[in-house]
Amino acid sequence: MQTILLVIYVGVTLIRAVIIYITVVAAMRIMGKRQIGELKPHELVITVLVSQVASIPLEDNSMPLANMLIPILIFVSFEILVSILSMKSLAFRNFIQGRPVFVIKGGKLDEKQMKRLRFTIDDLVDAIRQKDVFDMADVQDAIIETNGNVSVLKKADASPVTPKQLNIQAQDKTTPIAIVIDGKPVSEYYSKTKTAESEIRLQIEYSNYEQKEIMLMTVDGGGNIFIIPKSSGNKNSRGEK
Repeated sequence: MQTILLVIYVGVTLIRAVIIYITVVAAMRIMGKRQIGELKPHELVITVLVSQVASIPLEDNSMPLANMLIPILIFVSFEILVSILSMKSLAFRNFIQGRPVFVIKGGKLDEKQMKRLRFTIDDLVDAIRQKDVFDMADVQDAIIETNGNVSVLKKADASPVTPKQLNIQAQDKTTPIAIVIDGKPVSEYYSKTKTAESEIRLQIEYSNYEQKEIMLMTVDGGGNIFIIPKSSGNKNSRGEK
């Protein structure tokens, strides 16, 4: 009898866990794709609340799943409503998300803004290093974005020289599209971007690789292909139509 009860308990827990997992994943998908460090304050609050509410039914099987589903539905609705209002009203968006703030302007540190944001000089130096700038003297402007990230503009004499500055005309590149992943053809990538399967087969034949040997194969708008083979002994391959 105890064994039967244990099996029932485990089965119910498993089913509830699957339902909760699917619900939370669906909620996150509805709210959009963002990394934790890119979340706005209101998005972070919703994410924390959803995770907390979803964990409660896992701890108590006697609690109805409606106690989890309804609050999550409400939170997601709030997030959608706030997003819509933010798109419609600049004042509301500034109130909810805040505004970007200069902490370095024209090469000069704004200590007043640093204190207001409670941002230490160590925080700033660390954030700037993550932008591959290791010398504060090279920074023209630094901005604290609404998600807490720091954007950096280097001084002209510390910035890489561009073809435009050298009066050289450079050809624009297009984003490569994956057409083979882990030995399998991918006819649709980047949502609605599609590639004909016949074209994928031609590219594979041209590459001199067997389909099953290809870990990743991409092609850009100019017909340039890039291949990472599964065998670690082979080198990456590039080619053109």
